[in-house]
Amino acid sequence: MTAEARELYVYTTDHFEKEINRISPNSVAPMIAIRQTVKKAMQKYVTEYCSIDSKLEDVFSENDFAQVCEQIYNDITNN
Repeated sequence: MTAEARELYVYTTDHFEKEINRISPNSVAPMIAIRQTVKKAMQKYVTEYCSIDSKLEDVFSENDFAQVCEQIYNDITNN
């Protein structure tokens, strides 16, 4: 996991804990809910910590996004 992906993972699990805890591994599409939550976390992170003209793509790559979603999915299914 890259440093950016790790930062996004920690930020998401810290700031969106309630949303993540509501996602059930037995639901129809848990990955969709995870992706939506991580996307919200990315937007909030960029708003809080980056300059006004920063875009999501400038801070986090698609690979970072995919790695974080996969890690959260693994956390949910293994707990």
